[in-house]
Amino acid sequence: MINNEALLNAILDNISDAIVTIDEHGIIHAVNKTVEAMFGYSESELINHNINIIMPSPYTELHDSYLARYLKTKQKRIIGKSRELEAQRKNGEVFKIELFVHELGLNKEDRFLGIIRDISERKQMEQMKAEFISTVSHELRTPLTSIKGSLGMVNSGVLGELPEKAKRMVTLAHNNTERLILLVNDLLDVEKIQAGKIDLQVVKVNLTELVRDSIEANQSYANNLQVSVILLGSPEDYFVEADNNRLMQVMANLISNAAKYSPKNGQVEITIQADKNFIKVSVIDYGLGIPKEYHAKMFQKFSQVDSSDTRKKGGTGLGLNITKAIVEHHGGQINFESEYQQGSTFFFVLPSWQEPAKPKITSPEPLSAAKKVAGKILVLEDEPDIAKLIALMLEQESFLVTTCSSAEQAKEILLNESFDVMTVDLRLPGQDGLSLIKELRHQEHTQDLPIIIVSAEANNVKNNNITSGLRVIDWIEKPIDQQHLIESISESIKKEGDYASKILYVEDDKDLTQIMTLLLEDKVTVVSANTLQQAKKLLQDETFDLVILDVGLPDGTGLDILPFLNTHLSTTPIIIFSGESITEDVVNRVDAALIKSKVSNNELVGTIKSLINLK
Repeated sequence: MINNEALLNAILDNISDAIVTIDEHGIIHAVNKTVEAMFGYSESELINHNINIIMPSPYTELHDSYLARYLKTKQKRIIGKSRELEAQRKNGEVFKIELFVHELGLNKEDRFLGIIRDISERKQMEQMKAEFISTVSHELRTPLTSIKGSLGMVNSGVLGELPEKAKRMVTLAHNNTERLILLVNDLLDVEKIQAGKIDLQVVKVNLTELVRDSIEANQSYANNLQVSVILLGSPEDYFVEADNNRLMQVMANLISNAAKYSPKNGQVEITIQADKNFIKVSVIDYGLGIPKEYHAKMFQKFSQVDSSDTRKKGGTGLGLNITKAIVEHHGGQINFESEYQQGSTFFFVLPSWQEPAKPKITSPEPLSAAKKVAGKILVLEDEPDIAKLIALMLEQESFLVTTCSSAEQAKEILLNESFDVMTVDLRLPGQDGLSLIKELRHQEHTQDLPIIIVSAEANNVKNNNITSGLRVIDWIEKPIDQQHLIESISESIKKEGDYASKILYVEDDKDLTQIMTLLLEDKVTVVSANTLQQAKKLLQDETFDLVILDVGLPDGTGLDILPFLNTHLSTTPIIIFSGESITEDVVNRVDAALIKSKVSNNELVGTIKSLINLK
């Protein structure tokens, strides 16, 4: 008869996870057989040794400090939780593990049980998957963008009018390119959602206006299906805090689904309702409706009410899954009501915009009317004495100065007044100076406002951060050099003579370079570079008003050039225009981040115009 202890030992030794028991000092007291196989040590080499024998730096030091802190405070930070970190085999190989720690109370002694799972293979597969997605993103989106841009230009008549038959064929090709782009974008969006990496650029959005825009944008699709889309009633303007493009994606998915399953000559109705804290948008169709047996899986990936019918209607089965994720990332909810043969209503609810409290603003005393004003300056400085000092320095040179002490005050003032130059301190109460500038660069009325940093940390921050996207005119250290400040402000205010703007386009795809040149030939001079090395040489030799960067280049990533731009051209606007998804930290370093195939020719040109003040 097998005794319980032998049975337990047999179970522990045959578990695929490594199990280690240590005391309060980190000394190993017991291991199972899997530990030997996983780490390459024999049991005798581990027993009575410190657990750090299987840990690389810095985990060794962190573990020892954790045990010491736990013995002193009894505060549990990792006990009872799973976390990912690195371990080290006897041969020195470092690999990824998942660790679960449990406290054991044995004879009033502290003992800890560690369950270790080797996840290196899983992590490798995840890395391969990420690299594959990145490759797909770049290798598909780049040619698709080229095809879409070319067909769009031909179809628009920019290159001359086409015979009617040829125009129909071009339109057909363009529409099918759009379908393929949507499929690629949906697949990539699903991967980002699964990884929890939806990028949101949240601003105040007029939801009512957005719904009207989405109806107009999707009306041609509905017309092709002989379906009309209308907004019921005359709703007032309702505002939410959201990513405008992502909400347009939500509306496009809901409207296209409703139109797709509506009968010919049918109608899709949209309503907007609001209470004090929430706004509800409903999309109503009078089509077949959804049988009850399919309700539970409507928002699942690749869900199809009827696969044969879905094939006839078209679609990937990903739209509602993506839509749900976008709405929930906005703090909202989405659901539907439907009865078979009677139609469906899909609706989402979002928190309404809450206006922040308005700060009290004290207006400065105006200069004498007889004195000619050299320019209007907004000074953001939280130290009252320094603010007065800067104001005196500038008023001596006939500048009209307004001072404020916080980012909130500055934003409120900028909503109501325009200025020639703004000075910003970095350390401020509430929102810091750098994040304020990033926010201002995304606002239409302040995106081109000349800004000068005046701070005790100016040089340190400039040298240790990639700040190209901030387009700061100058960085002035405290104590303030008055002459330097005056010259920098005066130079910023000087009117520039008329000249042709020049753009550097860093892109290895020759077709896209040609399309960009054609799009902008009457507006700017486009200089192209197809490698990082070539781009750096051009930036050293010439001056550019804007730099447009692809990420995937033959000799590296376009992101590698950002530090160079920060050092040598800190005031030059930068656009990332790539087939790859851009992480939030990179978005914050540049003026715009556009994904190929997700922007139209007009949107691309509009972004360029806004950054270099083209008419």
